[in-house]
Amino acid sequence: MKDREQLAARSTDAPAVDVGEGVRRLAAENEALVAGLRGGQIPQRIGMAAACQTLMVELPRELAAQVDADVASGALAQRWEAARAAAVEAAAPGEVDPGLVAISVLLREHGRGAMRHLIRRAKGWAADAYRMEGEASALEAQAARLRRVADPSSTAADEATRTTNDRAGTPG
Repeated sequence: MKDREQLAARSTDAPAVDVGEGVRRLAAENEALVAGLRGGQIPQRIGMAAACQTLMVELPRELAAQVDADVASGALAQRWEAARAAAVEAAAPGEVDPGLVAISVLLREHGRGAMRHLIRRAKGWAADAYRMEGEASALEAQAARLRRVADPSSTAADEATRTTNDRAGTPG
């Protein structure tokens, strides 16, 4: 009996915990995460994907300049000899000059490799942006629910929910 009285006395002496304040803080943290995603990370990924698309347009000119530089420095000469030897072996009488075949093989090899890399990167960055937008929408919805729990009489929480639903395309 005495233990119960002491326990009851301790529980009434403890400071009151404001659950609503904790929930509001959690909602504010979610909103800060949303701001970070939409203010920085998502636009960054979209920008990187757009940069890859721009590079896909500019790449042919840059590859030509790189090949010219490799020819001038002698680096291409080493690869040239190996490619020419392979082209001579594969050439049949009456076909195109093996030298031209070797050059075209080298250029195509460089171009395909670079384009594959750019396409992979652009797709990855676009997928990251879509995934992050989904995370931001989920965080917004969670923040709105938390605000509603913290202050059920608040119309701001209802407005935030409507805004989130409008972005997500779901009925309010």
